[in-house]
Order: sequence, then C-alpha cells, then structure tokens
Amino acid sequence: MRKWSKETIAHEIVRMFENGDNLNYAQIASEQVALLRAATRYFGSWRHAVEFSGLDYDDIRRYKSWTRNRILERIRELHAKGEDLSWRHVSTIVDPQLAAAATKRKHFGSWKAAVSEAGLDYGTIRRYREWDADTITNRVKELHAKGVDLNAKSMEEYDITLITAARRRFDSWDKALTAAGLDYKQIVLRTPFKRKKRDSSDTGSSATPRVARVARKQIAATSAEAVSA
Repeated sequence: MRKWSKETIAHEIVRMFENGDNLNYAQIASEQVALLRAATRYFGSWRHAVEFSGLDYDDIRRYKSWTRNRILERIRELHAKGEDLSWRHVSTIVDPQLAAAATKRKHFGSWKAAVSEAGLDYGTIRRYREWDADTITNRVKELHAKGVDLNAKSMEEYDITLITAARRRFDSWDKALTAAGLDYKQIVLRTPFKRKKRDSSDTGSSATPRVARVARKQIAATSAEAVSA
C-alpha cells in the first residue's frame, strides 16, 4: 500500500494534471479512490488538496475530457492568438494538458501529427523557437531595406511568423521596430493616410497658380480702368 503525505499527494495531482488526466471530483471518486481518501484525510477536502498543489480548482471543475476535436480546436485557438506552438513552449508553458492529450496514442500520437491535423504548417511552427531578439531585428531591418510595408496589418499578411515572434519577444510590434532602430510612428501610418496627405499637398500647390492668375487678371482690369479714366 502506498504511503501518502501532503507532498506525495500534491506530486500525484500535478503528475496527473500534466498528463492531461481529468481531475474533477467525480472522475477522481470513480477512478482514484485511494488518492481521494488520502487527500480528504490530509487536507480535509479534494479542493484544498488541488489548491495546495498550485492548481486552480475552478478550472479543474470545468475540465472536460479531451477529444480529438477539442484538441484541434484548442490548437487553432492558440494559433489565432499568436501563441508559440512549438512543442517545448506548449508542453511547459502554454498548455501542458493539451500537449499531453495530443500525444496520446488514442488521439494523435505526436505533437507534429496534431498540429498538422489542425491545418497548420508544422515546419513553420517549429521555427518559432528559433527567433531571438537579434534574429527578429535583423529580419525587420532586411525587410525595411527592401521597402516592405512594415505596418502591423501588412506584416500579419506578409510574415505572420515574424510579427508573432516579435510581439512575444518585445511585447509589441512597435517596440520591435524601435529595437531595430526604426521610427515606428512613421511606419504605423497607413498607406492610404499617407497618400491622402500627399494628394492634399498636391492639390494645395496646384491651386496656387490659379489664384495667382486670377489675381493678375484683376490687377490688369483695375489698371485698364484707371488708364481709361
């Protein structure tokens, strides 16, 4: 019989959590009776045992068993948020339960298979982890030298990997541009705004000769009237 203590109970709860197991009360009462009894004896309740282990009990209560569809939905959700979906990042930081569930044989067997099934390019996903500050700023400078539009909206279409990595590394795209030595205030101006401003300037300059011509005609007319008088 296993000897329980507060530490071993917490260790087992964390192990199960990282393995993607369902930790809500009903599931534990059904499949982990010994653990539940020990937790109740040492902590007074399953909730206190879970919270002692550093987990959010409310999240545990809302936990639903992982299915293939739920795994794919979660991967797509994280990708839409711009999260780093490399294996190391997901399995240790973003969502360890997702990583554990995805790699189970009954689901996808590997993280690569799960990401690919979600419709994402695993090769691109792997490259997220290769971005460091210097790599990002050098790439930004390279694109700027080529005349690529570096405002955020354009970059999300041109190179989503770069802008996502930059936001993660520098907190924002503006800060990444600044780190690359660029004036982000000039870059974030939308092209239509610049064009509108330029067109306005052109209109103003072309209007000046017309005003001058009108003024000269008025002066000439006035002079003619003076002579005839």
